[in-house]
Amino acid sequence: MAIVKVGLLTIGQSPREDVVPEMKPFFLPQIQVLEKGLLDDLSPEEIRRLKPKTGEIPLVTRLRKGSSVQLSEKKISSLLPEAINSMKTKMKVKMVGVLCTNDFQKTEFPPWSIFPFNSLKFLITRIIDIKRLGVVVPLEGQIDAAKKKWKKDKIIVEVKSPYARGKSWEEIAQNFSPKKVEIVILDCMGYKIKDKRALQKLLSVPVLLPRIVLAFAIDQHL
Repeated sequence: MAIVKVGLLTIGQSPREDVVPEMKPFFLPQIQVLEKGLLDDLSPEEIRRLKPKTGEIPLVTRLRKGSSVQLSEKKISSLLPEAINSMKTKMKVKMVGVLCTNDFQKTEFPPWSIFPFNSLKFLITRIIDIKRLGVVVPLEGQIDAAKKKWKKDKIIVEVKSPYARGKSWEEIAQNFSPKKVEIVILDCMGYKIKDKRALQKLLSVPVLLPRIVLAFAIDQHL
């Protein structure tokens, strides 16, 4: 069986020891994972320049030593195409999976790049017929963007960062339950399998975890 190189590109710093090990069991056996981070070669000052300004959509990601950082969606969008092409040419990967759930559709990307948002959107618009969608995002500043990008009849958004202390999953479930959400999206690559299981047990509805969805999407593109 021939080895197939697949790149995983984080908008933070690699390696993503909090994400990739949970994805690997879902990959086909011939896949060899190579990681790269958008911030790998940047100094602390250069990273600070990527922080969102007032009015810009914030993204949040993890740095190599475990801390988190907020970044400007607009600035990250402009950096991604070159990073994806670089992985293709320098690492000789067949495709690149981007470890971010943001909707980057306003930017043009090469056909060998795979974004979890596209797969998640396909699931909830073409496969799963629902009207009440629950979404969990890491930041208060992402609530409006989440409502716009998922576009369902009824969207209930809760905030819980995978990188910092905040509400418990019990509190999140208590807010979702009265609104009768039919499915929940954990809208960040930082959420873990244990988070999915905890919320799913409390709500008894499907909970979509982007890291698993992305792993299956990569398998299907081989």
